[in-house]
Amino acid sequence: MPEYLAPGVYLEESDAGVNPIPGVSTSTIDIETAQALVAAIESIIERTQPNWTRSNDADPGVTLIELFAWVAESLLFRSGGYYERRRKAVLDAAADVVALADACATGRAPLKRPSYFAGRLLDVGTLQSEQDYLREKHRRHNRKLHGSGIVCGLGVQVNAIVGSDRDCIVVDPGSAIDRHGEEIAVSECVRLTLPADGDVTSVSLRGWDHLCAEVPSQGPPDVGCIEEACAIAIVRDVVPPALEIARLVRLDGRWTVDPAFVRTRVRSI
Repeated sequence: MPEYLAPGVYLEESDAGVNPIPGVSTSTIDIETAQALVAAIESIIERTQPNWTRSNDADPGVTLIELFAWVAESLLFRSGGYYERRRKAVLDAAADVVALADACATGRAPLKRPSYFAGRLLDVGTLQSEQDYLREKHRRHNRKLHGSGIVCGLGVQVNAIVGSDRDCIVVDPGSAIDRHGEEIAVSECVRLTLPADGDVTSVSLRGWDHLCAEVPSQGPPDVGCIEEACAIAIVRDVVPPALEIARLVRLDGRWTVDPAFVRTRVRSI
């Protein structure tokens, strides 16, 4: 469960470690690396495609993931000292493929809205379909007209923590649009403590539907409202539709914002 930071802003659980994975072995195929890639890619797909039902390792989708990981591991083996950079590129490519497939499938489907008439029974499904129609139409508008990226604000600075040898980051208020077309807003400045170890990490931002305000129902208490919040995390790999709003590197034992990192912004109209 994400931790509250500010109204509508929550801290998502960060990676357990941000240390680079050790280099590949001298063998032709590193089984441990391939298995780690399989697990990472499966995690990406499960987060971006929650309806994927993987019953066992014989599932065709798992077979394709293992094939992709095997090819990726072979490329990583040949990359030598650029292992971590290539590893991130492989995971980014996998996330891009999943996000593109999802966006294409959603964008091609025709929109349908409920039709109302006197005497029609309005049930939960009808009201939900009205919300789904309006939200998807707005997402398509954002994707086609603006694309994805930062709209305004969301600057990231690194500050030293007084009385400690640790650093923290400050994320400024701002807004963004993710690859699905969802709008994300950070209402206030928030501070996050940076990890004590690691050399490279990223700050990710994603939209999050926070279920709140339980209300009585015919059965167990149900959700009375959904807060359109956001979750910020410090992670090694940013999984779409989350946005990478900053990349951090450690220099001389202290964290700093990577000046070479180019932030993605929406298209200007």
